[in-house]
Amino acid sequence: MSTQDTRRSTLPWIIGGLCVVLAALVWQVIPRQPAGLAQEDIPTTLAEAEPVDPVQAAVEKVRGANPMEGILELKALAEAESPNVDAVIELGRFSIQSGQLDKAKERFVQAIDLAPERGEPLVQLGMLELDGGNPAEALIHFERAVMVDSTAHNAWFFQAQCHERLGNPGLALAGYQKFLPLSPDTIIEQAVRQRIDLLSQTNP
Repeated sequence: MSTQDTRRSTLPWIIGGLCVVLAALVWQVIPRQPAGLAQEDIPTTLAEAEPVDPVQAAVEKVRGANPMEGILELKALAEAESPNVDAVIELGRFSIQSGQLDKAKERFVQAIDLAPERGEPLVQLGMLELDGGNPAEALIHFERAVMVDSTAHNAWFFQAQCHERLGNPGLALAGYQKFLPLSPDTIIEQAVRQRIDLLSQTNP
């Protein structure tokens, strides 16, 4: 076998491995903080102190010594007369962690119904579909995410992932190239560039 043939035979394995690592990196930077909790200056006086966000307080309990108490508080916020969208999304995330994927989907659908202008629950729902082997369905959610929320940058990356699985390398390349200038850090940017280069080699 020639050196060129060997290279062609190993490229798909290299691409597949890089794809898994890159998806994990991008997944880690999906916003996981309630929309109302943007970073602000730390208050220096009691007068400047803001009330504790109930969603964040409940999340800290779930991650700490009182997980059930935190879950119950989140459920109360999510099921109130005026449901708290952030609480709904957090319940969806915790459902994923506990392996309750159907419940997680229900929560993200609920969040989308409550706040159709937010991209985060659409991306989360798309990831569940993509992980479940439904790239066509996932693609719908990712496309909608960038339409309703210009800050849903990760959705471009996951659109590219969907196109790869659907056998659309040209559209996958376009998605990665769209995501490239929006990538959140240098490590991910470099990995995306490698991804683009590898796909370009296999699809000249």
